[in-house]
Amino acid sequence: MLKALARRICTPDDLDMIEHYQTRAERLADLWVHAVGLALAAAGGVVLAVLASVYAGVGAAVSTGIYALCLVAMLTASTVYNLTHPCAARPVLRRLDEAAIFLMIAGSYTPFTAVRFEGAWSVGFTLAVWTMAIVGAGVKMLAPRLSDAFWSVIYVLFGWVAVFALKPMIETVHPLALGLLVAGGLIYTAGVFVFISQKVKFRRAIWHGFVVTGAGVHWAAVLIGVVLVQA
Repeated sequence: MLKALARRICTPDDLDMIEHYQTRAERLADLWVHAVGLALAAAGGVVLAVLASVYAGVGAAVSTGIYALCLVAMLTASTVYNLTHPCAARPVLRRLDEAAIFLMIAGSYTPFTAVRFEGAWSVGFTLAVWTMAIVGAGVKMLAPRLSDAFWSVIYVLFGWVAVFALKPMIETVHPLALGLLVAGGLIYTAGVFVFISQKVKFRRAIWHGFVVTGAGVHWAAVLIGVVLVQA
């Protein structure tokens, strides 16, 4: 059983053995997008953690730290996978990259659900999003490969699961932060359409540009809605 599982995870499919970039310019563009995104995520994570610990308390510091770690982990996994040439490691790198997206989405919710939500909503919704993230990441790592379009829909649906907690979101999250959360979600969603459009030149760089931009907007939402609102 373990051998079969390892074979499933490590056996490359056709996409694993195809070079991601048609030209050197496309590779360099995506490299720069990832480099800028990682640098900003790391610096932004430190800023959030410091400000939260000073102004918003231990709970906010921990939750923003989780958010920052998930964001950096996702961008790191994306960098390593997308910029690695076809090789035996690509299947595992791909699964790690795609699984990390679930963790990033849950991490983005955590500062709001753990700090701003109250009572049963706080505990219940935080546990719910992390349960979904862990299950999603596990399926990505272990299940047979499904189409990018299918998983793109799953990511979008998971990203917008907050609609089921609209009432506590409106009641507890600062209006500006709430607007930024929605804006970031729309940016991510728009980027998905670029990603699934195979004929778009510089597709991966553009898609990852949407990801970095959406992450930046959500970073501002966390700063305003979780840290500064309590300063």
